[in-house]
Amino acid sequence: MVMFTLDDLNVFREVPYGTAFNIIGNTPRVFSEYLKIGMELGSNLKERFTTISKIVYIGIGGSAIAGDIFSTLLKSSISLLIHRDYIPIKLTERDLAIFVSYSGETAEIFPTLLSNFEKKNNFVFITSGGRLKKIAEKYGVPLIELEHGIPPRYALPSMLAGLIGIAESYGLLREDDLEKAIKDMENVKKNIDVNMPLDKNISKKIAVKLFEKIPVIYAYGNAVPIGYRFKCQLNENAKVFSHFSPLPEALHNDVEAITEECVIVTPRVSNETPEITRVYEALSTIFQDRFIDLKVDSVNLLGEILSLLLILDYSSLYLSILRRVDPLKLYRIPEFKSVNKIYEEILKRVDERLGL
Repeated sequence: MVMFTLDDLNVFREVPYGTAFNIIGNTPRVFSEYLKIGMELGSNLKERFTTISKIVYIGIGGSAIAGDIFSTLLKSSISLLIHRDYIPIKLTERDLAIFVSYSGETAEIFPTLLSNFEKKNNFVFITSGGRLKKIAEKYGVPLIELEHGIPPRYALPSMLAGLIGIAESYGLLREDDLEKAIKDMENVKKNIDVNMPLDKNISKKIAVKLFEKIPVIYAYGNAVPIGYRFKCQLNENAKVFSHFSPLPEALHNDVEAITEECVIVTPRVSNETPEITRVYEALSTIFQDRFIDLKVDSVNLLGEILSLLLILDYSSLYLSILRRVDPLKLYRIPEFKSVNKIYEEILKRVDERLGL
């Protein structure tokens, strides 16, 4: 039955599944487009903001995950601070502050924005609209405008590409073969798309393995943001409780609580240490068929990251089909926002202070 469902192409014509797969199916194209947009913005920004002491990235949720991934790609010569909090932080004259919110209404980013608004010439915004876009238009803040009308978590590729484009303009990236990395992602997509049958499709296989199980995701080093992203995609797309922990920390507490209902997923990149390689071997020995080891071949770290993200995004959508849940809608998160009045209070302060 599971096999029939994921190989029945009629399922992918149903709303909302067809819409969700169309969005992530466009990931390579969208990434290429926003890479160019980021490069153009970065080139213009560099004309007036020539020297950066550090990058301060302000975002939360899926927006912050884009920053986590971005941090793994930067040269060690530049530091990146990711701020996920209501409490404002103080920016210096040489800090490049990047505020990221798909909706443009994320309350957590605004206290830092308001408390440092005199340094708005150091700001870059990444958003699809809302108050953040209004501020950009009113005060001339450089803006990367995201695609409208998609769930925020689906915008991670465009957020990440815009960030990489800016960094490329400043010569801050570790990687120099961006086009080949994108090509690797395109090749992976062909092997995980809806037309590829389950017996040849790693994303479908992962979804089947996780069906009616508790997903536990472990990751190390540069793969940590990938693992955490997958945990969040399972929560939001497949509406399944899942757990994430970094290695080697998980070996000293987390593994003790693993039950028969758990399946472990370990996304991996090629620059892991020999000691961690031995850890994965031990996990495989202990958990055997409840252990999913996920690696890809690519030209560089960026290619590995993009390919792994796409494989796991597809898996979360395939699992949503098996569970017959809507991978586009959210229920609990909007309910919480409507009840938590601090969001209203912060946004009201933004309107009053900036005349929106």
